[in-house]
Amino acid sequence: MFAPKKCGIRYEPPTLVVEYVVQATGKLHRRSMPLRDVTANSNPDNEARKFKNNPKHGKYLEKISQEKLSRILSKCIKFLKGAAAIGSNKPVRLNLDDDFMGGSTDMDMNKLNDSELQFEKSKMNKDFMEKQIRPGDPDYEYDKEVNYGSGNLGDVECDWDESENSDFSF
Repeated sequence: MFAPKKCGIRYEPPTLVVEYVVQATGKLHRRSMPLRDVTANSNPDNEARKFKNNPKHGKYLEKISQEKLSRILSKCIKFLKGAAAIGSNKPVRLNLDDDFMGGSTDMDMNKLNDSELQFEKSKMNKDFMEKQIRPGDPDYEYDKEVNYGSGNLGDVECDWDESENSDFSF
């Protein structure tokens, strides 16, 4: 008999992972079950039912509730939907509590892999397109100049961009 201790998913490649104890020996084991048939359009309840009825994997999932298994699989499906949204065949990392990695401005994009970076860039591009003001829009102003100031440092004199005349000849 098996007593599950932990149950979770691995996103790359999509895999259901169960840590369990064999009661006869008391040893801890880990079983990885690939989620080959799970797609972005899958129903988590149906997939959980399939796994529990699977002759190969079902004995390891007997003591895990249908609801918990369904909730775990729904996270994987949400992850796969994020990968499909950017047109990638590779999964991307998502914060599963939000729809995206989360609008954090302190994210180091140098540490992201190519698919994650592409996903973040597509989010920024979407946000830009929503906020963009075009000619014909009511708030559009041609050649708008905005003085952002310099925060707590006070105004810093810079004369390099004030002069129309250039002393340099090219």
